Amino acid sequence: MAFSYTTLQPEMLWSCILLSGRTAGARTFHIEQDRFVKDGEPVQLISGSFHYHRFLPAYWKERLEQIRALGCNTIQTLVPWNFHERRPGQYHWQGDSDLDQFLSLASDLGLNVMLRPGPYICGEWDFGGFPWWLADPKAVPGGGQFTLRSNDSAFLLQVDRWWAELLPRIRPFLHANGGPIVMLQLENELGFANEGRHMQDYLRHLYKAARKHLGQEVLIYTTDPPPNVEKGSLMGEDVFTAVDFGPGWYDLDYAFGQQRKMNAPGKSAPMCTEFYTGWLTSWGEAMANTSFLPLNRSADPTHDLKYFIGSLNAILRYGNNSGSVNFYMAAGGTNCGWWQGGGGEYNSIITSYDYDAPISEAGDYGQPGIGGFNKFKLVREAISAYLGKQLPPIPPRPAIHAYGTVQLSAGTPLLSQLTVLSAGISTELPLPMELCGQGGGLIAYRTQLSAGALHAGANLSLGAPVHDFATVLVNGRSMGRLERVGNTSLVLEEVASSDESSADSPHVHDGAVLDIIVEAMGRDNGAWAFDVKGLPSQQVLLDGQAIRNWTAFPLPLDNMHKLDIRHAAAADPPLAGPAFHRGQLHIDEALRSSSTGRLPDSYLALQSWGKGVAFVNGFNLGWYWPSKGPAETMYLPGAVLHAGANDLVLLEIERVPEDHTVSLVAEPSFFGPKGNGHGCGRSRNNLNWNTMLAAKVKLDVSSKFEELGVKFWQNR
Repeated sequence: MAFSYTTLQPEMLWSCILLSGRTAGARTFHIEQDRFVKDGEPVQLISGSFHYHRFLPAYWKERLEQIRALGCNTIQTLVPWNFHERRPGQYHWQGDSDLDQFLSLASDLGLNVMLRPGPYICGEWDFGGFPWWLADPKAVPGGGQFTLRSNDSAFLLQVDRWWAELLPRIRPFLHANGGPIVMLQLENELGFANEGRHMQDYLRHLYKAARKHLGQEVLIYTTDPPPNVEKGSLMGEDVFTAVDFGPGWYDLDYAFGQQRKMNAPGKSAPMCTEFYTGWLTSWGEAMANTSFLPLNRSADPTHDLKYFIGSLNAILRYGNNSGSVNFYMAAGGTNCGWWQGGGGEYNSIITSYDYDAPISEAGDYGQPGIGGFNKFKLVREAISAYLGKQLPPIPPRPAIHAYGTVQLSAGTPLLSQLTVLSAGISTELPLPMELCGQGGGLIAYRTQLSAGALHAGANLSLGAPVHDFATVLVNGRSMGRLERVGNTSLVLEEVASSDESSADSPHVHDGAVLDIIVEAMGRDNGAWAFDVKGLPSQQVLLDGQAIRNWTAFPLPLDNMHKLDIRHAAAADPPLAGPAFHRGQLHIDEALRSSSTGRLPDSYLALQSWGKGVAFVNGFNLGWYWPSKGPAETMYLPGAVLHAGANDLVLLEIERVPEDHTVSLVAEPSFFGPKGNGHGCGRSRNNLNWNTMLAAKVKLDVSSKFEELGVKFWQNR
């Protein structure tokens, strides 16, 4: 049956959406007359980004139902390589990595899927999705020396091996094979690349690999901001070039015109693949709270285009109702564990990936802890009005409970647990985390200094900026802190002798023990070059003399059951340096929900603590850093709780409150700390979208990371 696209109305398009997949005959998804066509019917994709790896599986279906109620018929998701292949050849496809289950849920709910298998995904995710072990020459040929995101044969060898595992797994989920996947993205915003990387050859290689494993039936696409499309895509019909931008960033004729220049005639359906509902936040910044106002309907017709809802309407109505859009993000989630990325001069992404999105990391509405107009309500109303249809009912708000106060009454220094948690690795000179076989967390470097080598006023130089933060201890006593953006040396003003050392420090009869405990807080998610963690320089000097004979203790902290906490937390003197603090949360079974089968979610309120990592029943919630801000709370999913006694452990690095307590509250806080000079005590309300675009460019390019990575491998 032939359609006249010039007469289609939004309500007709919605009917086509509902009927898609139910028609007899071959299942197809392609572009015709600059429109998406699914199973012979024209369709607009109204999509929401949702990253399954930022939510526990217990919440996948609920969030997908919320995204559908928002008005979306499609979801976009990433597939992080490092999430599924955490060590070479060891693949994870179960539990929180069960991609098959996630895609099946989307299919069951009638949602199309735009899949982003990378190999580079960005997403403010550690190393942009690349595995840490690509930096280890013992793990892969040329590790740490090949050029990432390029046609370097050593790099492509690893990509091909990964895709040979991943792509056949997803082939049954292609729309043509009865599944939900209608589009598959190559790479991400490759147009930000520096010159000389042979991007066209790299993209052509990825395209051929995708076709080899998936056949000809899936629509393959790339995305870039409009000015970058020529550098980031392939011209012609093989690859569909899409664009991404925020509200008011570009004139739509320009944006979609840039897209049209790259695509074959009639093959350029207007598509914004990342239409930003909010923005990312790094430690030390004010929390993003982006401009998101109702339609003004003022005399100035350009006013509404500067804001989200007006821009959304303009995209959907573009080209006679042919525009498609993906909300980045619809639901943001949480960077639990060590998965957050970093970028710029070095700014680590906060643990919360709430993103100021319409659906909060806890699955709530109205941006709890951030404020502003209710984005979920505004977007839903705009889509419903555009389509002229009622949308699915809104799922209920999540159960979030204030469990009260927990006393962390036991504690012990991290130094006392090094040999409990880690098997030491002896090296002549310090090696970065990756060369010690570690992907994330902390790493401790220890050496014994001869008598007389250490004295008050001695100068300790790390040779290069620490990656990323470090505590220096002598005989178990803290000498100070070093940061990636800052000094590379530390003057040891006061040095404890061995007989004055902490009771939990290593026992020495002659000389002193030097410990450097390094916190890795996310690899550069631009991933143009390697961003090794720990001590990147082997030239660690004391008063200009190289220090040799080290023992490295990798601390991924994935074995917290081994902890031996014997001391009272309120010890006198206080516990020295980084230390573990433990308490118990008791929960009544009566609080369990009969509908979800789970206990309520909550938030850890950590305003009185400094910086550290939180664990509940051994589950790593990620980094907290209220002394830096803006996040003063941590989302605690009820799925990790159980009735009875729950184990709460903090590894605190900076400061401990006198009362050693943590509160579990029902509301998040993103407004701290107060009066620290960072401007974190307020949200970035009405954040200028052009400023955000400039920040995005700075975050993605990260030329400084490339320079540092090259220097490390040249000096090894």
